[in-house]
Amino acid sequence: MAQRWLGALWSTMRNRRQRQRVACYFDCSWFGPWGEERARVSSLSPTGCYIESRLSVPSDGVVIRELTIGVPTGTVNLEGTVVDAMKGVGFAVRFSNFDAKTRERLNGLIASAIENRGRIAAAREHIA
Repeated sequence: MAQRWLGALWSTMRNRRQRQRVACYFDCSWFGPWGEERARVSSLSPTGCYIESRLSVPSDGVVIRELTIGVPTGTVNLEGTVVDAMKGVGFAVRFSNFDAKTRERLNGLIASAIENRGRIAAAREHIA
């Protein structure tokens, strides 16, 4: 019984994550202990992102006060906490302290990326 419940919970969480998180590359920068760091975001959601960075990876719990993500419509400035760091690979950031306008902008960006991904998949099916 517990196995079935956990399986259903895992399936629900996996599906929720797939809908909200979009895999797209965006340039980003943040300020670390040694100054400005540059890397790239490899996935983005309304609540956080994953930053690929082989050289500088902050520890879990570090607050990033100035995170700037370059998007097609300009830049998005955010603040967040490192929640899952892996040296030599990258780290996840959970966004915090952002206003409704920034949330709306993130949601629009993610919805647009998902819509474009659907158009590309449909075009591929049409060609095949």
